[in-house]
Amino acid sequence: MYIMSNSIVPITVIKGASHEFIPLPQGENAITADFHSIRTQTESPAHLTSGFYKIEAGPEKPASYNFEETKYVLNGQIDVLDEATGVTHHLVQGDFAFFYVGSKVKFSTKSQGLAFYAVTRPVRNPHPNLKGREEDKARL
Repeated sequence: MYIMSNSIVPITVIKGASHEFIPLPQGENAITADFHSIRTQTESPAHLTSGFYKIEAGPEKPASYNFEETKYVLNGQIDVLDEATGVTHHLVQGDFAFFYVGSKVKFSTKSQGLAFYAVTRPVRNPHPNLKGREEDKARL
């Protein structure tokens, strides 16, 4: 059993962590924008990184997973072709998906989609427009 520390630790708040600050790279129709990552202090330490996934109509974006990921669709539609089953899932606002180590998918959309994600990997694509927005302590 894991026992938590008795010390109280302040939370991290990132002001303005919003999709309107995420431009797509020139010539691309999708982007992952990591905005927070820590090395966890749990029983089995791992990285926990979160951010936004934004996609617009265009070519499919393949992804192979050597980490776990959750995606929660905030708006629009994100289509996910699960290569293990051949099934395409049409995710819309409020839908949630979990990707296991070993998952292989292709993301696409006929319009646009935005999802919040959390992954068990370190930062790969830092969100440049959120630099300097992290507060030292939470304010209510």
